Amino acid sequence: MRPLVYPADWLSRDQPPPLADFGRRLLAEGDSWFTIGTLNLLAASNVLFKLEVSQTTAIVNCAYPGDTLQHMVEWFNDPYFDRLLSKKNFARYWEGILISAGGNDLIDAAQVPPERKDGTPVPRHQRLLLTAEEAATSPGTGAERFISEAGWDNFVSYMLANFAELVARRDLGPSKGRPIFLHTYATPTVRPSGTVGSPQGWLYPALLRYGLTGDAAQDVCDLLFGRLRAFLLALDESSGEPEAQPQVHVFDSAGLTTIQRADAQASDLSGHWVNEIHLSPDGYGELGVAFGPWMESHLANYP
Repeated sequence: MRPLVYPADWLSRDQPPPLADFGRRLLAEGDSWFTIGTLNLLAASNVLFKLEVSQTTAIVNCAYPGDTLQHMVEWFNDPYFDRLLSKKNFARYWEGILISAGGNDLIDAAQVPPERKDGTPVPRHQRLLLTAEEAATSPGTGAERFISEAGWDNFVSYMLANFAELVARRDLGPSKGRPIFLHTYATPTVRPSGTVGSPQGWLYPALLRYGLTGDAAQDVCDLLFGRLRAFLLALDESSGEPEAQPQVHVFDSAGLTTIQRADAQASDLSGHWVNEIHLSPDGYGELGVAFGPWMESHLANYP
């Protein structure tokens, strides 16, 4: 079966959803993989809609369509998420917390241009990418030549601080010590396929601004998402890495071989992708059929 997903603002209605009737209640927050990444409603879906679960499950979702590139730090000012998680006299007990974070933060960081509007250069520590001229003197090889290591270090520090803050906020409320579930991201194909507001996609124009096209652009994309995957997996409490966070479990979506990549020449639905960075309903289905049982296997270890 699949969970019932309720927008967080439904809790303030005259007749809120009957959460007590469900076998399990989860709180969710995150980026566009937890919302709707396309205005084509026939192709719209997200991870939460497709989770396969073995008992009745309600998910209260604080992520909203339009938060395509919402930063993690903004969640702590969300009108619902922080209050439902930790605020006195408002927070509730949740058996688990589902978080989709890192993918859109990475894409947003990659969109920082090499120059400001006035023509002055953006310092390397404030961006992820290097221009061809800068890459020519980079000590890296292959796609690594185009990565600003100072910018990457800043990005990782920002992400780690926000995940640590998330764990701390959890432990301030009635869900202290309950599991937080994260996921890695299947690697997108760089292509001009987006939605209203970003018709050329997100990565494609960002990499093109740095002179990266074709295989070179895809190689840089693969490298960035590979690094993001490694960072997220390191957050898992069982990783043995210094970044590991207590009661945090990371599902490796990037390791699923059933999610088909898109054709780089396609401008619409291709493979398991509805556009450049969002999966199709079938793609989220491939993720959910594996993610749900994995999540429940961890929940079984919590009283």
